[in-house]
Amino acid sequence: MKNIFLTFALLLFPFLGFMQVSINANEIIDKLNKGEAVHYENVTISGDIDFRFINDKEKYTNIEVVFSDNDTYKYHVNAPLKFSNCIFSGKFIAYFNDDEKDELHIAMFHQDVVFNKCTFKSDFLAKYSEFDKLASFPGNKFEELALFKYAEFESEIDFTNSVFEEEANFKYAKFPMNTKFNNSKFMGDANFKYSKVRDKIEFKDCEFTGLADFKYTEFRDYVDFSGAKFKSDASFKYTEFPDGVSFENVLFDDFADFKYAKLHDPVNMKNVAFDGETSFKYTEIEGKEFVSYLLNNK
Repeated sequence: MKNIFLTFALLLFPFLGFMQVSINANEIIDKLNKGEAVHYENVTISGDIDFRFINDKEKYTNIEVVFSDNDTYKYHVNAPLKFSNCIFSGKFIAYFNDDEKDELHIAMFHQDVVFNKCTFKSDFLAKYSEFDKLASFPGNKFEELALFKYAEFESEIDFTNSVFEEEANFKYAKFPMNTKFNNSKFMGDANFKYSKVRDKIEFKDCEFTGLADFKYTEFRDYVDFSGAKFKSDASFKYTEFPDGVSFENVLFDDFADFKYAKLHDPVNMKNVAFDGETSFKYTEIEGKEFVSYLLNNK
């Protein structure tokens, strides 16, 4: 009988390593408050990760950076965060606006932040947050709101192979170094309106199911949309590409709005398809009228 149980245990053992262990979100906050690095693999985190429980915090009044009259609290996360193949069942609360108390709460990340192939079952809230070191988010699935509005990054950013099932909000976000969203799926609205991109950014082979809003986006380096599919409206109204852009093999399935946009060489429009309505009113490439440029470069 012992041999039977031993044989069964040995057969079961290889599968145990793939079982998802569950921990409480408070365990993560406790580690951070002790200054300990957080590193988890194949773990389910239950409950909200609420950075308002970080001990290292500062209070500001009438803080100019967020144009708010509220009292603002900044919570300093001074240890690295690394998660691989984890499931987050609750919210990731690095931003909270308390209307009743007129308070704004923001988490500031001073060490590496890495989420690799994780699933967020609820909102990921990082509005106004600053990421001072590595910010890496490859292969993640955001099942609810991904809020990075006004977020500031200080290093290269990686969102490759990610899935955003609801809105992905990067409005007013700052991207100072090479940024990649390649092979990502935006199933809700993708909002990059007014964001500031100082280095090369790539959206190669991305799929935009909802509105892709790049209106007034401030690019400063080469932008690569090659192979992307825009299945709903795509807005590049008033957007300027001062250091070149690629729309090679891009499909615009719905309304493509380039009104007042300005494009500068190198411009790659090879095999681009506009299957929906378009607006190229006042659009320019190297100071030339956009439609005539396309006709001359077929």
